Amino acid sequence: MSRISLRPRALDGLRHAPKDYRLKLNEALDILQQGLFPQHTKKLGGATNGFRTRIGRWRILFTLKSGEIEIADIFMKKGRGDYRRRS
Repeated sequence: MSRISLRPRALDGLRHAPKDYRLKLNEALDILQQGLFPQHTKKLGGATNGFRTRIGRWRILFTLKSGEIEIADIFMKKGRGDYRRRS
């Protein structure tokens, strides 16, 4: 099992998500904590250890650092430049 830490921005995103998506986002975080990648996970270009997971229109941005997973942001994707602004 990996240790997960959430930045304040990620906590705000999780709080603002609708209840049905909040449940799905929590399931994805549980899968990450088990050391597995959820479905629809991709490596971010330009980042050495940055990844994103897609749950509908919602995204989880995270980094892997020696057994620890840091959730940088949880947000609803609205346009093309969302990843550059948030990472």
